[in-house]
Amino acid sequence: MTDEPAAHGGHPGWTAALLAERSPSLLRDDLTRFGIGVGLASLYGLALGARQGGASLVQHAAGVPAAVVAVAGLGVPALLIVLTLFNAPLDPPRALSATARAAAATGLVLGGLAPAAALFVVTSGSDLTAALMGLLGLAVGGILGVHVLLRDLRAALRGNGSLALLAGHGAALLGFAGFAVALALRVWWATLPILKAGVL
Repeated sequence: MTDEPAAHGGHPGWTAALLAERSPSLLRDDLTRFGIGVGLASLYGLALGARQGGASLVQHAAGVPAAVVAVAGLGVPALLIVLTLFNAPLDPPRALSATARAAAATGLVLGGLAPAAALFVVTSGSDLTAALMGLLGLAVGGILGVHVLLRDLRAALRGNGSLALLAGHGAALLGFAGFAVALALRVWWATLPILKAGVL
């Protein structure tokens, strides 16, 4: 996302600046962007926890961004290791920048959905319906984040190496997408009582 429209006065808006690709990418900026994404994701957790209230608010507020942290901390380093086997021209700073942008995108989506989610889970008469709608929001935010990450990484790998290497890169990215989805679902299932309440 390098050509975001400018806001009033020719300055990019806050959202555009948060998602903009910066070159060179600074570690402090990437960590700040990642932290903002995690913080916004926790707002969605608070919305889900509003159904049960009390300690559930804290549990959900920590559980939703926990999946983002898990994918970034476990999945991305593993992906980098696999890509090095295919001589991928991808350095850790570029991967960190892509990960931070993906976390920010996920957080923006989840933070934006938080008010509607809170209204829905509080007023829903069925635990199953509340759980499914909560999971739908998580899926939208998570899938968008993975899409942003893979798009950025593909852009960094494009045009480098033979056809066989590019096929290896594609297989590694596809495998990572599946792993990220499975890991996020596992974390959310383990940490979000609203999901278990809707099934049991």
